[in-house]
Amino acid sequence: MTTEDASPRDSRLRRRAARLARSPQGTALAAAWGFAEALSWPVLPEVALAGLCVADPRSGPRLSVAAAAGSVAGGLVTYALASKGVVPPQPLTTRRMRETVARQTREEGARAVRHQPLAGIPYKVYAARAGEEGVGALPFACASARARGTRIVTAGLALTAFGAAARSQRHRYGPYLAAAGTGFAAALTLIVRAWR
Repeated sequence: MTTEDASPRDSRLRRRAARLARSPQGTALAAAWGFAEALSWPVLPEVALAGLCVADPRSGPRLSVAAAAGSVAGGLVTYALASKGVVPPQPLTTRRMRETVARQTREEGARAVRHQPLAGIPYKVYAARAGEEGVGALPFACASARARGTRIVTAGLALTAFGAAARSQRHRYGPYLAAAGTGFAAALTLIVRAWR
């Protein structure tokens, strides 16, 4: 335990999260979360990054890249499955989302995924449709890395900067996690309702 970790104005929960963030298991968690969300899991990888990058900002860049890589890899698996007629479950998606992605993919091919970061439509919907349409795995992977990968890394680095700036507030890590979780849940609810 470092002197920084032993500070009386620190949260035990934050110290535990920081240990996880520094470990190989933390890297694996970030990558697996990104991978799972690109297949079916309905919670963004940014949620994991919100906890880990803020807990240990030094690990933020590594965790952000791991989450992005996991997401793109998961998107390629979803693409491959959908190209064979198997679409994993897509909870919290709507018919309107799928119709919009179908139209964008017909018009733009693999490049349609560029709309994903701002649309609020889950990446898995783009990956499945791209596979169904056979837009090409390599073009889809490149487009995903630019759109999806860039968004995850940018969000992770912003959370890393926030964690570094909030170092003196580490004793409030628990309430921060509660607020971040509530915020993500509220945003997800609003997005799903907007696409109904």
